[in-house]
Amino acid sequence: RHCQQEIERSISIDTTQSLQSFVRYAHVDLLRVEGPPQKIRSEEEWQSLFPRYPTLETGFMHCFDSSDSEGMRAALQKYGFCVVKVLSKEECERSVKAMFEEINQLRLQKGLEGPLINVEDASTWEDRNWPSNCKFLVDSVALHPQAFANRCSTKIYEAFRGIFREARLHVSVDKWGVARGAQGKPRWRIGLRPHWDLNPWQCLRDFETGDPGYQGLVALRDQDEETGCHLTLPGCRHFLKQWSLERKLEKVSKSMKSFRASPEDPLLRYLQAVPLRQGEMVIWSCAQLHGSSHNHSNKMRLSQYIRMFPAKEAGWSINYDERDTFSCTRVLPRVLRKGEVPQEALEGLEQRDRCLLGLEEWPETEQSLRKPLG
Repeated sequence: RHCQQEIERSISIDTTQSLQSFVRYAHVDLLRVEGPPQKIRSEEEWQSLFPRYPTLETGFMHCFDSSDSEGMRAALQKYGFCVVKVLSKEECERSVKAMFEEINQLRLQKGLEGPLINVEDASTWEDRNWPSNCKFLVDSVALHPQAFANRCSTKIYEAFRGIFREARLHVSVDKWGVARGAQGKPRWRIGLRPHWDLNPWQCLRDFETGDPGYQGLVALRDQDEETGCHLTLPGCRHFLKQWSLERKLEKVSKSMKSFRASPEDPLLRYLQAVPLRQGEMVIWSCAQLHGSSHNHSNKMRLSQYIRMFPAKEAGWSINYDERDTFSCTRVLPRVLRKGEVPQEALEGLEQRDRCLLGLEEWPETEQSLRKPLG
């Protein structure tokens, strides 16, 4: 308004509408180049913005039962994430065995020499022994039958169904997560730098019409601050609008791309570590700033990435299948066409599981109790 008044005094523009358009254009251009001033806050003010998620005396996090939809939704509303118990010890150990069966099979396919990778033997963890030169060691989606069994887990489905209040869900076909124990091996200390999976400006647009969605990670072995673990900014989603008003408008703001926080951003001081016990899953909003810490231990940190979202036939305003790189409807047709999926992986699936994987449409009889988080 001040800019508009100054311009009115100094130049002649035919109509008020033209003047307003010019001011809006000039304001957006300034945001791209200069950025607005950031508000100066005291330490107490910063801390009040980002409440700590409840931690137990053991150092691990408060964990919800997968049937506690109200508890999970309340935690997601307040903190932007929640921790849920989803897999048993036996399921996790089968998953670890499956992970390395698949990784070692890829080694054989690529003709790599040397010992098979053994999760308990650090001498087999050298770079040359892995089938991928990706810094995160795995660049293929997990296609072992156990990976599909986990994706169709009743408890994981129950958790996401309760969060979305929607029964007609699809599941991602994503990767295993591996971080080598880097004790004495500084070069192996790899962590995800803090970022948003969906840039903050797009998240804000999504909140106007619905929900940007959620990500998920299942711990297949205990993850603590020594092995490295998930990091997130509690309450980030509530500060997102103010954050955007205090930052330069980036080019990525008009896209669906991710966005990495500046190393100088004061938000980074308030990230919270999220240690997980074996079989626990952290579910976080796409509006959360998050990353992971380095593994300083002599043990591997092992995970599986799994998330669910409303299927297209559920009729939500956002087409999650279209925007998710690892959506079952995008990944499965490709790997099935290439003959990469073991035959037994999809044998004997129940109808619910086939619908989750996008192999069948959900029947119209499935009921939705849709009520987006406020």
